[in-house]
Amino acid sequence: MNKNNLTLIAVLMFCLTGVYAQEGFDNRTRALYIFDIAKYIDYGKALDTIALFKIGVVSKNTELYWEMGNLAKVRNEIQGVPINIVVFRNEERIEYTNLLYVSKNEGFDLNTIKRKIQGKKTLLITEGYEFGKSMFNFIVVNGDPKFEINEEELSSAGLSIPSTLLFQAVKTREDWEKLYDVTSEELEHQLEVVRQQKEIIEKQAAEIEKQKDLLDSLDREISQKENTLVTKQKELEIQAELINRQTDEIKTQKRLIEEQQAEVNAQKDTLAMQRDDIDRQLSQIDEQLSLINQQEERIKIQLESIEKQKIMLYAAIFVLLLLSFLAYYIYRGYRIKREANIKLEEKNRTILTQKDEIEKQRDIAESQRDQIAYQKKHITDSIMYAKRIQTALLPSLELFSDEIEHFVLYKPLDIVSGDFYWVNKKDHLQIIIAADCTGHGVPGAFMSMLGVTMLNEIINGRGITRPDEILNLLRDEIIFSLKQSIDQDRVKDGMDMTIVVIDFKKNKLQFAGANNPLCIVRNRELLMFKANKMPVAIHYNMKPFDMQETDLIKGDCVYMFSDGYGDQFGGPKGKKFLVKNLKEKFVELSPFPMLEQGEKLSQIFEDWKGDTPQIDDVTVIGIRY
Repeated sequence: MNKNNLTLIAVLMFCLTGVYAQEGFDNRTRALYIFDIAKYIDYGKALDTIALFKIGVVSKNTELYWEMGNLAKVRNEIQGVPINIVVFRNEERIEYTNLLYVSKNEGFDLNTIKRKIQGKKTLLITEGYEFGKSMFNFIVVNGDPKFEINEEELSSAGLSIPSTLLFQAVKTREDWEKLYDVTSEELEHQLEVVRQQKEIIEKQAAEIEKQKDLLDSLDREISQKENTLVTKQKELEIQAELINRQTDEIKTQKRLIEEQQAEVNAQKDTLAMQRDDIDRQLSQIDEQLSLINQQEERIKIQLESIEKQKIMLYAAIFVLLLLSFLAYYIYRGYRIKREANIKLEEKNRTILTQKDEIEKQRDIAESQRDQIAYQKKHITDSIMYAKRIQTALLPSLELFSDEIEHFVLYKPLDIVSGDFYWVNKKDHLQIIIAADCTGHGVPGAFMSMLGVTMLNEIINGRGITRPDEILNLLRDEIIFSLKQSIDQDRVKDGMDMTIVVIDFKKNKLQFAGANNPLCIVRNRELLMFKANKMPVAIHYNMKPFDMQETDLIKGDCVYMFSDGYGDQFGGPKGKKFLVKNLKEKFVELSPFPMLEQGEKLSQIFEDWKGDTPQIDDVTVIGIRY
């Protein structure tokens, strides 16, 4: 480190001391100190091979963690390496970091922490511990932070620090103890303040008791609302039955309209044939009239010839016979024309009658179309209301523990979904469930709401947490509720399900599955856990579900999914995506943060699907331990 850098450190530490002495040593100040110290620690070549500069905070709360995270948005690099902030709730969860901070006020065992980082190039910054116990140790006097540096421990960790910082550090144990004497006087003053605050708290406790009574009344009100919800659920079942009846009526009306449309088309064809016959007959009449005119011209010529030549009587008789023949032919043509006109009038009356009938049928069809549109809107409104109920029944994703990084990819095929997820935390156990009900749309949504209700009763009501016992009890409840019996000729209503229970104390994972497997990616290697080949419903070969248990290590990625993703058609050849390709994506995406994995899986699904319609509900859940 050159002379210019040393001068810069000295000026920076002097300025920070002046500012923090006025404002107090709060979490924001601690974060600034930690970042500034890390900038000038010499790690040797250790920083050349890492992608992230990891700063760890050992704390039972996250206030300092968030302050450091906010500061990292502005100062996002240390010595040219991007920053990553992590928090450890206890000593046993500590992993390798480049810098680790811990305060004595948190009550953690410093010796345990030092053993966890021994042999690693980790700078340990502490606050409030005794002289000489840490590499870099703070004590706050009148809001002004003082520090002492243990060069021996820094050297044993393979680290070095600029001489400018060593110059400003407390040098001897006597000077350090004098600082503690000052803080003791402040502590007595703070005890007096605490006593006064205790009196205020006692007054507030009385007020809290009053608020507790108010909460009890609110609980009673909530109970009444739950009863109202049960009543509305029964009304929803009645509406669902009404929707089924209306659906049957719509199908009947649609079939009647199609039959009427076929009759109208047939009548149109008959009318066109009749018009062609009339046109042909009129053409024949015109030809006959033309022939009569020609014959009249001939008669005139013959009469003129008779008058001029005054032919003989035979000629007159011939002419007379000719005229008789012509009169008969004219009378015959007139009679044919009159009969044709009568037939034409009858056909016109028939056409007008058919036209009136067609107009009546058109009015009926329009009325039925309007009725169908109204019924469609009514059905759609009912389904949207069912979606709100289904969304309200699904558990909040906030029930995931803050110890778990996760994503949930949830893509319903219709307005309501046959897939659902269920999460809850009971003591040190985290329960995550992904389910795929028979069918989708409204039927699948009814099954999903039935499954959520039964899971709440089994897990929250009865306290059952073993995944195999949950599946066995849920199957019994579904068989009983749906009155199912063994009948291989019928499709059984039920669901496929994956249940995962994570034990944070034992670092264990328990799994049970009905048709749906479980995937774990560890160090970019895929571990598969097969499910029982039977659904959560009646089945011809029913037996108890199996439970599988495995150890978890930090960084394991756990994936649960329904069959909708792998069964989706698309791509350049219009084929299925397939589950084996989905597993390959899990391995490929496992190094990324979980939220980014969820976004990438969603984009991959949409790109594969393209313009092809979605064929099933899609649910994928990812968890990083």
